[in-house]
Amino acid sequence: MEYKVSELADKAGVTKRTIHYYISKGLLMPPVGSGVNSVYGDEHLQRILLIKKLQSEYMPLNKIREYILENPKEKVKKSTRELNTNIHKKEETEIYIRENVCNIFEIHYSADNGEKYRHIIENVKKYVEKMMED
Repeated sequence: MEYKVSELADKAGVTKRTIHYYISKGLLMPPVGSGVNSVYGDEHLQRILLIKKLQSEYMPLNKIREYILENPKEKVKKSTRELNTNIHKKEETEIYIRENVCNIFEIHYSADNGEKYRHIIENVKKYVEKMMED
């Protein structure tokens, strides 16, 4: 099927800006044609859905890009378990920490960086807590 950028955005549940951002970062192939005549296909839709699924698992965009480059024909229909298995086979497992600050902000960082930059993370949390008091 063929989609205009707004149709693709609606179907995938993202904004047009997000689609253009994914293209600029190499996560998504450019459309066929240019300007108002540009057309996207089902492969674009499947790729966006795959990106969204991997993001929901807290995979950073740079790691998603690496995964996509290594698996250009990957379909979103695979289960999350299969995706995780493939990802973990290709790279060491990188663990991410998600901390809630004042029930309004979240901080995400890798476990490695959490140890390395603990003082910065703690300062950011203190700063947010202080700002919430004011």
